[in-house]
Amino acid sequence: VVRLYSIERVRPDARELVRIIKASTDQMVKALKALERRDGVAEPAVEINRLENEADRVHYAAVRRLFEEERDPIVIMKWKEILDFLEDATDRCEDVANAVEGIVVKHA
Repeated sequence: VVRLYSIERVRPDARELVRIIKASTDQMVKALKALERRDGVAEPAVEINRLENEADRVHYAAVRRLFEEERDPIVIMKWKEILDFLEDATDRCEDVANAVEGIVVKHA
C-alpha cells in the first residue's frame, strides 16, 4: 500500500500501529505453541486483546490528528486508508486468538 500510494514519509502513528501488530503476531506465535502443548493459551490471547484495544486508541488518535494536521484531501484519503488497514490487522490478530481459544474450549 505504501508504494501504491507513493508514500515518502511514514507517520509516527502508523509506526506505532505497526509496533502493535508486531507485538500481536509475537503473541499469536506464543498462542499457537501453547495450543500444541494444550496449555497456556489464555495468557497470549488476553495480551492480544489488550493490544487490539491499544490499537483502537492509537488509530482513533491517529485519524483525529490526520484531520487536524493535514490539509490535502488526497493525502488524508491515502493515510486514512493506510491507518484503517493497519488497525484492521490487529482485529484479525484478535480473531485468530479467539479462534485458538475456541479450539481449546471445544477440545478440552
